[in-house]
This record gives sequence, C-alpha cells and structure tokens, in this order.
Amino acid sequence: MNTMKVTIATPHGEVYNEQNIRMVTIETHNGSMGIMAKHEPTVTTLKIGTLKVVDDKNKNIYFAVSEGVAECHGKEVTIIVQTAELADIIDKDRAERAKQRAEERLTSDTNYDVKRAQIALAKALARLKVAELN
Repeated sequence: MNTMKVTIATPHGEVYNEQNIRMVTIETHNGSMGIMAKHEPTVTTLKIGTLKVVDDKNKNIYFAVSEGVAECHGKEVTIIVQTAELADIIDKDRAERAKQRAEERLTSDTNYDVKRAQIALAKALARLKVAELN
C-alpha cells in the first residue's frame, strides 16, 4: 500500500505531521479533491471547510481549516492554512454561538462588514461539521 507524509501548518507552527497516510481530502475553490501517494504534482488554493486525513489503519481524522494552499509532490502533501482545528478539540457550543452571531450580523441593518460576517459564518459551519464527523 502506498502511503505519504502529510503536514498541516499554520502561522503558529505545525498542527499535524504524520507518515503512513493513505489519503487526504481537501476542499478547493473548484470542489473537493482527494490526494493519494504519487499524485500528480499540484498546488491549489483551499477554501474554508473540512479536511479529512485517512491513515494506514483506515482511521479518519478531521480538521476544520481556514483558507490556504495545498501542495502535493510525490509522497508528500503540505497544507498551509491560517487555522486548523482537530475535530477532538472543537467546542460545539462555542461554534454554535459563533454561527448565531454571524447570522445575526448578516441579517441586521447595521453597517457590519458583510464579508467578515460571511467568513465567520463559514468558519463556524466548518467547525460544526467537523465536530459532527468526529
């Protein structure tokens, strides 16, 4: 079985760095993309969403990630994002509150930055989705 090394990094350092990974599924601006060992060399942008890693024992590991980039070359995948949260550490109540705040800001008549509220909503929804997948 072909496996690869996967590294997920943020400005604060590495969040994940493992060998023996069978597959990574990322969300790009053009749709979902699965990457396996020896994938064609690629660099792509990521959107806010979920990231799934499948290890050599078929265990699924989920992350909520912000926008960033992914590079794959041979048997190595490097993912660089502003934030990456492992499903195990996501506080569902906090994510739900963030979702509600963002929705309120989007429907209010205030001059709140709409783009900022949309990003906050996308991040909260990604956190909630990943927490449910865990």
